[in-house]
Amino acid sequence: MCELSVYMKGESEILMEGVVVLSTKGDKILMEDILGRTKEVSGRIVEVNISIQKALLEQV
Repeated sequence: MCELSVYMKGESEILMEGVVVLSTKGDKILMEDILGRTKEVSGRIVEVNISIQKALLEQV
């Protein structure tokens, strides 16, 4: 299973690990992990790289 670690551009701290759902609604990004826990942040998706299991977001 491909689970993503999600980061904010320019920061080294992980926003959320084990993310299997990444969706947008306006300027909000909703992340959901393998256990169904969710987190919402403002921003936009810059890059999703499945080969290294990483997603990069940017504040708007």
